[in-house]
Amino acid sequence: MQRKNIIQFCISLTAMTVLALLYGLSLYLHMPKYWETVVLSTLIYLLFTAATLRLIRLLVNFIAGGSEPHMEREGDRTYRRCGVRELCKLILLLMALRLLEILLTYVLHFRLFGYNGTFFEVQRIWLDYYHVETAFPLYGYLSNVFWVVSFNYNHARFIGSYLFTALAGAALYYLVQLDFDRKTARRAVRFFFFLPASCLLMGTVPDGLFLLVSIGCLLFLRKRMYVMANTFAMLATLTHALGTLLFFPILLEYIVFVVDNVRSNREMEKWYSLKQIFNALSFLLVPVGIGLVVLYSELRFGDPLALYRASIEAYGLAPSSLSDALFAWFDRVLDATRVIRPETVPVLIASVLVQILYLTGGCLLVVLGCERIRSSHVLLMLLTVTAVICSGRIGDTARYLTMTAPFVVVLAVRVRRVWQDLVLSILFIASWIAYFYAVIAGYTGGVL
Repeated sequence: MQRKNIIQFCISLTAMTVLALLYGLSLYLHMPKYWETVVLSTLIYLLFTAATLRLIRLLVNFIAGGSEPHMEREGDRTYRRCGVRELCKLILLLMALRLLEILLTYVLHFRLFGYNGTFFEVQRIWLDYYHVETAFPLYGYLSNVFWVVSFNYNHARFIGSYLFTALAGAALYYLVQLDFDRKTARRAVRFFFFLPASCLLMGTVPDGLFLLVSIGCLLFLRKRMYVMANTFAMLATLTHALGTLLFFPILLEYIVFVVDNVRSNREMEKWYSLKQIFNALSFLLVPVGIGLVVLYSELRFGDPLALYRASIEAYGLAPSSLSDALFAWFDRVLDATRVIRPETVPVLIASVLVQILYLTGGCLLVVLGCERIRSSHVLLMLLTVTAVICSGRIGDTARYLTMTAPFVVVLAVRVRRVWQDLVLSILFIASWIAYFYAVIAGYTGGVL
């Protein structure tokens, strides 16, 4: 026990020292233009540091112990099996709620702009998100299957997003009820549906499919089926760049699994070595997925890096350190506020304030998730926050965190009292309506 505490202290001290030095070096080399940038960046950086230190402590305990005692609480789980009928009901309910969103789209659009198109013409607002030059291949090919229904590729992608999101909600329910009870699983689905940026899942974006395959990966990881987990991680890599992050939670759980087997001499069981060879080889599937994306880019555009290059140009990706990315983004935000006009106020709120809330909330949820959900899930959360910031995509934080299921799981697990559930549900519904209104009104295009 003492040795474990010493290891925790040494790793935590090293991580804290490195983060502090990097932040100080960034301040020295790239001093922000505004003092507000320093304050806001420091607050988020401190939250990120706290999340990192908490995760280090959790991972050391997980690796040293080979198990997660906080996931063995009695009374939380429901042992009754989740059946197909139960999941089908949930899928139909989510599909019905999505249909209400389509109706609400027309009502709001008519209220804002008057009659300037039929019911179906107004829905084109959700069809303008897909850009073939920056889209990873799996979403396009899978959604094109629905062309046989719509005879239009834009509509096919819309139908695909509609179905993938409903299936992802059911998969999330199944994942949560494996470790907790049905009440927590229902709460997770409700929070997932009413997160402000979840309305963007209606658009022709790969987010719904990514949610589905990434939750599938976490499901098979939960069942210790590592080959299938890596297969779904590969599918996630073919859907979105964030899919590569799934490699690390799987690797973490597999290492702990093997170490635990060695300690208990289970490696002497029949066929054990053969099984572990297949499990180990399956970790090549994520690099294979990256290779397939490069091959697709070569075949489609004649350049193996065309897809990545187009993404960099289209989205202004600027990989940098955590602190430098925060300084640059907040400076741009404050530059925009210096020339603020009455008509740009809603745009600033919708495109900036929402991202700041998601960014701070994401770091806070990593802290709150430690010793509440699986260590591998917390690791995925922190990696996602790091990737979003360091890639220069802070303006898309709301979308990317919505695509990462463990954030919703932490919310559902931490809320245990009825009044907390009620207050948070009302808050989410109100914020969802406000953000939905902003999307229809065109305020989310951003000013940066």
